[in-house]
Amino acid sequence: VDLPTMMLATARLAAIRAPTATAPRTAVALGGRRFLALQDTLKGKESVEEERYIRKMEHNAYLRRKAKEDAHAAEMEKNAEDTEFKSDSDAAIEELFGILAGTGDKISDMGIEKIAKWKLGKD
Repeated sequence: VDLPTMMLATARLAAIRAPTATAPRTAVALGGRRFLALQDTLKGKESVEEERYIRKMEHNAYLRRKAKEDAHAAEMEKNAEDTEFKSDSDAAIEELFGILAGTGDKISDMGIEKIAKWKLGKD
């Protein structure tokens, strides 16, 4: 869990629990154990729901970070493959131009690129 998320969760818990810390004294002043028991029950349920909500938000943040990291890794892998293919393709095109220069034949640029892709097995 990263620091900003943890600080946000701690601040949220402190802000919610601060008013409920004085509630038992208020309940006794109002004069009822029944109200105090109800307040304790509600406080327990509220705490569980808060924890569940915080865990859900942290999990969603983790999923977003993981998706971003995976997308970045896939993009880097694709860029590496593209760079490798480009260098191999350039070498094949240079070889083709050398052969064509020696024979005096002419082929369009698109034809040269297709032959280079065919030679590299990419077509």
